Amino acid sequence: MNALMRALTGPLLLTTLGVLLTIDYAGNASFSRTWPVLLIVWGLCKVMEYAGTRSA
Repeated sequence: MNALMRALTGPLLLTTLGVLLTIDYAGNASFSRTWPVLLIVWGLCKVMEYAGTRSA
């Protein structure tokens, strides 16, 4: 599970970045207000990595 979460962290962050930039481009919300979502996604990935190492 730990290796899987490490492998998914990069694509999840890039996908989140793409969604946030699309929202910014569409004019619904500016990137300067939505960038903390990247930190939240990164933190969730780290929690999942930690949970994977604890259960192994």
